[in-house]
Amino acid sequence: MDALLALLSIIEPQHWLILGLVLLIAEMASGTTYLLWPAAAAFVTALIAYFGVPNWIELTIFALLVIALTYWGRPLVQNLRKREDATLNERGAALVGTRGVVTEFANGAGAVKVGDTVWRAVSDEALTSGESVQVSAVDGVTLTVKRA
Repeated sequence: MDALLALLSIIEPQHWLILGLVLLIAEMASGTTYLLWPAAAAFVTALIAYFGVPNWIELTIFALLVIALTYWGRPLVQNLRKREDATLNERGAALVGTRGVVTEFANGAGAVKVGDTVWRAVSDEALTSGESVQVSAVDGVTLTVKRA
């Protein structure tokens, strides 16, 4: 126990910075966000340690920050990831709301150019070539469009 207390008594601000960097590098290697919060807590603790706070307070601050940041930060990042990944492998679903130009259209079906790709399109409206449209839905490789 004395050895542990002696080790904890020599912790200085640069040790917290090194711990934060090691945790951040490990986080970048894993990409899980499990180590992001302890790394952030170590950086904040290093900042506080520069003001000459006693070591037991530094350790308490570090522990409380790890718990608080993990509790509030992890769900926040997970929600952001869910929103970003929703259409990652579904190019068509990512097109909903984008605008395009009719290249040809007759009898409720035709082709629409969105970005650099020409898509098969259907619409309830009578559209003409060159008209601007907006994608309202996607069914496989067929876009449902409406006048923009």
